[in-house]
Amino acid sequence: MKLLPTQTDEASLSAFGEEARALLVRHDYAGLASRFGYALAYDRPPSAAIEADFMSAVASPITVASGAYLPAAITVKYFSPNTTGLFALVECPVPVADKAAVLLELIVTGKGEEKHITVEDISGVAA
Repeated sequence: MKLLPTQTDEASLSAFGEEARALLVRHDYAGLASRFGYALAYDRPPSAAIEADFMSAVASPITVASGAYLPAAITVKYFSPNTTGLFALVECPVPVADKAAVLLELIVTGKGEEKHITVEDISGVAA
């Protein structure tokens, strides 16, 4: 999704994270894919890829006991200036059970004023 120059601040990116998380919680895979796309879709239809990767992550979610990294709330991290076009990462914990969640990550890329936000990954604890 293309962003306006005014939508790259922390509050705006957090709001996009909340929107993406809400779509995933509602299992609106088509809506999430339509709005944000999916970087790891590869040759799969984006909505089907999101669903498959979410189900895989839910099968081994991140738990408090696992010790795996999981932010407590939506977190925005900005990259240092670079030539790769990476601008920011939005990390969104998605609760799936009591004390268990998966991590939804959105990536912001672009050069100059033109930026895009895309679903980058959906992960749990690696099996």
